[in-house]
Amino acid sequence: MSETLIVVGDADGILTRQACEIASLLDLQFDIVSKPEASSRKVFVALDDFQARAEMVAELPRTVLTNLVHPTAFVSPQAELGLNIMIGAHAIVAMNAQLADGVTANALSSIEHDNVMGAFSFLGTGAICCGHVTAGEFVFIGGGAVIQPGITIGAHTTIGTGAVVVKDAESHAIYIGNPAKKKT
Repeated sequence: MSETLIVVGDADGILTRQACEIASLLDLQFDIVSKPEASSRKVFVALDDFQARAEMVAELPRTVLTNLVHPTAFVSPQAELGLNIMIGAHAIVAMNAQLADGVTANALSSIEHDNVMGAFSFLGTGAICCGHVTAGEFVFIGGGAVIQPGITIGAHTTIGTGAVVVKDAESHAIYIGNPAKKKT
């Protein structure tokens, strides 16, 4: 019998439900808890609040943290993954992509070759980061957004749903539209 995965989250939370779905598809037994106790069991932190998730991941021993990759996702053997990463259905993580801890790539999203995704960044359903994109920590890329090749997105930046980013995006800003413009 396989070891039981601890999923830290709220049973009604979106990331928790996604984590449990992937765990089920991987034939993993799991328990949902609000805060893990000291244990050697594998843990996936699925809190919807990015900052709270980052704080909890930092408190846990790295040896217990695990990743959840949907069985239909493709992750290149040349990609580098941190810990507590979730990759959704039919998502792609291409060669030489680097994903820091806590990255979430939702269904049908694409992190193309040579991208660097900062810690606790999030890609919505169908978001595409073309090659050589660099995203800082806590970046939110909405569903269907497209980040053109070679773009840099500053930390704590939100890219709106369906936006097309053709120029570098500043930190602590919101970009919307096609082409994406900084919201003032």
